[in-house]
Amino acid sequence: MLSAELTNDGAGELLTRQWRFPDQADEAALARLWRLAAARGWFGPHGLGAVATLLRATGAAACPLPVMDGRVASDLLAKAAPGIVDAIASGDVRILVAVPADAADGSLPYAEGGSAASHVLLLPPGGGVASVRPVEFAVPQPGLASPAWNRLELGDADVEFTVGPEEAGRALSLLRLGLAVRALAAARHTHRQSVAHAKVRRQFGQTIGSLGAVQQRTATREIELVAGELLIEDAVRRHGAAPDAGAAVLATELAVCHVAAVAPRIQLTAHHTLGAGGYFEDHEAPWLFRRVHADVARLSCYPAPGGTVADLLIGGTAGLPVVDLTAQAAEVRAQARAFGAEHRAPVRKFRERDDPALVAEMARRRWFGMAWPAAEGGRGATVPEQLAMQEECAYNQLPAANALAAVSVVGAPVVRYGTQEQKARHLPRIRAGELTFCLGYSEPEAGSDLASLTTTATRDGEDWVINGTKSWIANADRAEYIWLAVRTDVDARPAIAGISMFMVPMATPGISTEPLRGLSGQTCCTVRFDDVRVSGAALVGPVNRGWHVITETLAGERLLLAGEVAGQSRRQFDELLAVVRADPDAVAGPPGSAARATLSRMAVQVRAVNLLLAEAAERAESSPAHVARLASSIAGVQAAEASEQLSRDALEVLGPAAALGTPDAPGAGIFEQGLRLSVLAFLGGGTNDVQRGLIARGLGLV
Repeated sequence: MLSAELTNDGAGELLTRQWRFPDQADEAALARLWRLAAARGWFGPHGLGAVATLLRATGAAACPLPVMDGRVASDLLAKAAPGIVDAIASGDVRILVAVPADAADGSLPYAEGGSAASHVLLLPPGGGVASVRPVEFAVPQPGLASPAWNRLELGDADVEFTVGPEEAGRALSLLRLGLAVRALAAARHTHRQSVAHAKVRRQFGQTIGSLGAVQQRTATREIELVAGELLIEDAVRRHGAAPDAGAAVLATELAVCHVAAVAPRIQLTAHHTLGAGGYFEDHEAPWLFRRVHADVARLSCYPAPGGTVADLLIGGTAGLPVVDLTAQAAEVRAQARAFGAEHRAPVRKFRERDDPALVAEMARRRWFGMAWPAAEGGRGATVPEQLAMQEECAYNQLPAANALAAVSVVGAPVVRYGTQEQKARHLPRIRAGELTFCLGYSEPEAGSDLASLTTTATRDGEDWVINGTKSWIANADRAEYIWLAVRTDVDARPAIAGISMFMVPMATPGISTEPLRGLSGQTCCTVRFDDVRVSGAALVGPVNRGWHVITETLAGERLLLAGEVAGQSRRQFDELLAVVRADPDAVAGPPGSAARATLSRMAVQVRAVNLLLAEAAERAESSPAHVARLASSIAGVQAAEASEQLSRDALEVLGPAAALGTPDAPGAGIFEQGLRLSVLAFLGGGTNDVQRGLIARGLGLV
């Protein structure tokens, strides 16, 4: 448990009083703050989570207090010089950590907070003899950083001791992680200021937060920030859960790679929203700008142990770890993974008809509808369990997509809103994987805007008569039912108040289909309804309450759809990694190559999506509906965009061979298929532009 002084609020309170730009944030102020922070226990023996909390507070204050240096130095000196560890905790020794290459001539360039430091620990990056040296004097080097970096002249060693290679690697990894935490926190603070500004700044007769361009930029920043924060949390957790040092180093490099790419961009686009008011130094934004860029620049001062993300993965044997936040989800994943390995399908079969034998095997394991209540034939499984199942089925290309979709799209609302007769008719067949359906939401003039749909259902005695057109309906040519959204009150205001949901047999007279071939090879249809008469028993839920039926299940549907996309992306990445590992130099080139940089970026995207999905699944279980929807939208947008980028990057790394769909092509054609499918990922459950608008509104921009 953190003390009040070590919470983000407690740390922020001290920083607010002691570190204020532009009048009280210089080297002298840093020296005072260093002593005060030590007196409050900031440099004591705390867990890594507490250190990260303090770093986030310093980042938000654009303050270079070297909290991680103190932690790393204390860890390294715990056995060799415990007296110095006590002095670090008390503030009598104010220590920085650097690598000897920076100090080959007895001086250390680019030292952050150098004039306030009393000592430097020189750490050989590959292990060897480390030393603690006093600071003789500091020479300011004005430039981007504020306060300025210093060139330090160092005295003779006070202490020398031996550091092993693994210990040195962990120390360097933590120092890199500390810079990433601080830089991202600084960018987050500027982002918060830009959101607050967008809510009140009026131009052209409206708040700028209502402008589409501002909302899109804001949502993009939020997605990148949340992904970075989850990557950092994962690295902190893995460092704290040693003994797997390799996993901790990889997790850190994934976080660092992401932050180095996005933090400067987040800062810049936040400045875009702040406008001229955020450019001048009476505002915090210029000082945060300096902090973000200074911390990202100094990452090169600490060599990455083992190299980049790509180097670590190519040189290893494992892939990226999966993310399961509960033991139950991990158990479901293990079962689904074993089943998938046994029934893995060739790429060419994915997205075709379900395999009845395989679906029957899955039904016997009670995997369809497992989240339903026991009274409806389920076992109350959690969203993380469902997500694990969805990901593994997609990863293994199992031809069961329609049976899985029926559970969430049709089964969930029938469980919640259906009559006993509807439940008795539909739920057993969904649990058995036997009910085929298509989704009747989209229309020519109402794609993601369901409130604008025009297909109508008019009451005629005990029946309803449906007229209208639905567009781009997958599976309509062979579905038994259509899950149909229609307008039952054309005068309702707001428009969403006049929508109802029907489960309509596709064999009903008056329904016609016109096939369309999609980019992915799928067959979708235009579906027309000409005086289609259905009984009142086809209505699911109350009349004119269809919007609630849709939205209460849409977040879960979107999350599981994102899980399907994420599973496909993870499979693509693993296939690519296998090709690269078979001949690293020929395929990816030597360390430092552009192809390896691309591979690192791909790994970050895959890992970020998995963490975002796990977070969204957890939110779906434990958070208010609006929080769960926001997390689901963030995960869905990132999953779709990562899928498309991943496929393009695979073609860039592997060349024309990856554009083939033949069995002997790299990945047996999975890369070109993934690229064609990726466009659909941008559209399912609402386009990414619409989802970004929802994210922005979730942040208060209207």
